Amino acid sequence: MLSKEHNEIFAKTDRGTPMGSLLRRYWQPVGLTEEIKSGDKPKQVRVMGEELVLFRDDAGRPALLGLHCSHRGTSLAYGRVEDGGIRCPFHGWLYDYRGRCLEQPPEPEESTYKDKIRHSAYTCQELGGLIFAYMGPTDRTPLLPRYEVLVRDDGSRKADSYQINSNYLQNVEGALDTAHFSYLHMDNWSKVKHRLAAMPKPEITFEETVYGIWQKSNLPDVTLGVLTLVYTYFFMPAGFLRVQESSRVGKGLVQKFQSWYVPIDDTSTMRFQAAFSPSWSDGTTFRWPESEAYAQPGPENEYFRNYEQVDTISGIPVNAPGTAIKGYLCQDNMVNETQGPIVDRQQEHLATIDRVLIAMRNIYSQALEDLQQGRDPKHTIRNPKENVVVYIRGTEELERV
Repeated sequence: MLSKEHNEIFAKTDRGTPMGSLLRRYWQPVGLTEEIKSGDKPKQVRVMGEELVLFRDDAGRPALLGLHCSHRGTSLAYGRVEDGGIRCPFHGWLYDYRGRCLEQPPEPEESTYKDKIRHSAYTCQELGGLIFAYMGPTDRTPLLPRYEVLVRDDGSRKADSYQINSNYLQNVEGALDTAHFSYLHMDNWSKVKHRLAAMPKPEITFEETVYGIWQKSNLPDVTLGVLTLVYTYFFMPAGFLRVQESSRVGKGLVQKFQSWYVPIDDTSTMRFQAAFSPSWSDGTTFRWPESEAYAQPGPENEYFRNYEQVDTISGIPVNAPGTAIKGYLCQDNMVNETQGPIVDRQQEHLATIDRVLIAMRNIYSQALEDLQQGRDPKHTIRNPKENVVVYIRGTEELERV
């Protein structure tokens, strides 16, 4: 369990809070490359409690600016992207991607007032289908990590995102809790639960690394009748990676799914994911399924629960072919959101399988202390030689695919 004080420190991410300051020391995904087209309508976004506008200027540069115009506070999300920036709809003030005011149409020709305006703006970079922003002190800007799932060219990748209506931390912890795979996501529960109970218990080992935590899980799989190996990783500041040999499209294909849990505010989260699949042994490129519009699960639709007809513990389907339901997403959102917008960790009773969560919280505590003492927190990359390709992995053969 955590004290009320520590729970609030870890969960709250507004500007000026301890964890908000820590998360702002890292590059955070704020959008998908494919969704932000040059000159298109700007998109209002919220990141760690800050109201912002995301757009791509007519030179193709992604930009993240404060939402409200520096003149009279009107939303720039209703402005027009043109002439090297974004123009406020109220009086036509024009801002570039750096927050400089380029034009103030109603002002006298000789006015230099526009040169005194510095609108809030955050530096953006693109990599692997994601738009990243750095929202911390500019004199402490680290390198954007060139993770292998973002930069490898020997396979195929796919980037996507979706919103979750609960605090970022319980979603990171839910991902790192690999033991739930054999229970929450088990189909035909009433038929296999006795076989599952007779199988060996989950075998989970982990250790701290330079990026966060390496974890190896052997999990009971009643379909195969054996323990199935899964490698998972927590990477700072709030990321998760899963490496697993595909069981659906054929053996020998090891795929990597890297996620960033970015707070929208203290009670909602945007999960960004970049998935990478190395090519098949014959050089054939894996083709990711086309993006689909999935129905948003929530308490209003009981996360698409069908207690009478769906044979899972919750009654939420694992998969629902031919529907707009994404089963794993519905199940994960249910367990994380029903803990409450911010889970009360004073009430928890952690068990043996939860030791990895304690290790992760200890890493956060050390990172907050490092920040307070003026040191770079864990997984801050400044040396370009260490950033050619950044691997989140261990030393075992399957991880190195």
